[in-house]
Amino acid sequence: MTKPYRPRTSSAAAAVAICLVFLTMAACGGDEKAPTTTAPAGYTVASDDKAGFALAFPSGWTTIPLSINPANFDKNANALRLANPKLASILNQARVLGQAGGKFMAVAPEATMSVNLTADKAKEKTVEEIVTSSMEGLKSFQATNFAQEPATVAGKKAIRLTFRLPVTTDAGDVPTDEVQHYILDDGTAYILTVAGAPAEVSAAIVGSLRIR
Repeated sequence: MTKPYRPRTSSAAAAVAICLVFLTMAACGGDEKAPTTTAPAGYTVASDDKAGFALAFPSGWTTIPLSINPANFDKNANALRLANPKLASILNQARVLGQAGGKFMAVAPEATMSVNLTADKAKEKTVEEIVTSSMEGLKSFQATNFAQEPATVAGKKAIRLTFRLPVTTDAGDVPTDEVQHYILDDGTAYILTVAGAPAEVSAAIVGSLRIR
């Protein structure tokens, strides 16, 4: 699992403040629904009305409830760790992800494959700038074998970035091939990361993503 390395901005805090002003008028998109998507055989759909996304992931994978509040995350993580001790290392990474714009995460039973989606207000003006910023951060974590190409995801312009990253597991650091898709839509940067999965699994997850 890879955390997207982008500088955070205070825009999200401003958006929350504006939302609170109009809360009594029910004017912060509370009635908006997540988009719909279709799950291939053997996949399950996850969606979030507030974050405005839907995607499909392998049905045997475990969803990890992310939270910006570490204490809230720890309550759920402890139960998951007891149910499957192999998730211990990736739960530590998920804890950080939840505080960095993480909206969704699911992990294979052996904790060798995962998917996560982040969505956060971007200070960058283009998706190319976001990718450049992210790559600089990834390099500081010894990521190698970078390659990028234009893509279309959820009907929107995107950039596909592939790389290899040493991921900390219970067995030590394991070189893991990861695929990220970057989308910039109406000022929000979406980053979908699939780590360690076969190409067909990654393609199915990416192809299912819908954003509002």
